[in-house]
Amino acid sequence: MDQDIFIHEEIRNDELLKLMHDMRQERTTEKMLEVLKLAAASAFIVPVDVKPDGGFSFHAVGDNKGRRFIVAYSDTGSFMTSEKSEDPKGVKSSFEDLMEVVTSKELRLDGVIINPGASEVIFGKELIESIKGQMAPQEDEPTLDMHTATPSEYPPKLKEMIAEFCRDEVRISKVFVKLLVTPDGNTMRWLLGVETSCQGEEQQYLLDTFKRFITPYLQNVEAIAASTDEDFVKQAVKDADPFYERT
Repeated sequence: MDQDIFIHEEIRNDELLKLMHDMRQERTTEKMLEVLKLAAASAFIVPVDVKPDGGFSFHAVGDNKGRRFIVAYSDTGSFMTSEKSEDPKGVKSSFEDLMEVVTSKELRLDGVIINPGASEVIFGKELIESIKGQMAPQEDEPTLDMHTATPSEYPPKLKEMIAEFCRDEVRISKVFVKLLVTPDGNTMRWLLGVETSCQGEEQQYLLDTFKRFITPYLQNVEAIAASTDEDFVKQAVKDADPFYERT
């Protein structure tokens, strides 16, 4: 096997580690969303056992209910402290990679456990499937038969949570919120027009993360998060005031 598959770099996720500890002390929806927001943009270490034929298998742990969880670590320190072998092996993983493993029918897992032990946080399969569904590829642009509308009212916590997300995410300067509605009024989507200071893959990753964080506050209405650089967004928010603007 190519040994380069194993991680050798140091991974530090100090803020995520602190949030996980805080969530252990006080389990609230807000803290869970904070952890998810940061986890979605973080790298993890997944411990593996190397087989004689050169292959490897992931670690999984069970509980007293018969459930099995794949093990992942948020940082090198937690990985080296918790793994018992003299030379533990691990592979680098994104949160998206972990979701793919958890939702694989062949592996029959019930979720992922991050940092098993004192600071552990468990994301169950049902939650992972929900997050994965929200991350599903969306259309580059809405269908042409949808028109833009200004909502008469907005979801109660929407502005507060956009401000919460943007508090530490300085790459977002403005957010515009509109409705996309079909002529018959039977289909609606929120349009989140986001002005960012980044481009390309970095921008798309930021938009995806923003959408995942905000979706629980959209009252079960689907959303499109797109850059204000997009022509259809420019047209939709023309002459509109931002719903959120960094000051």
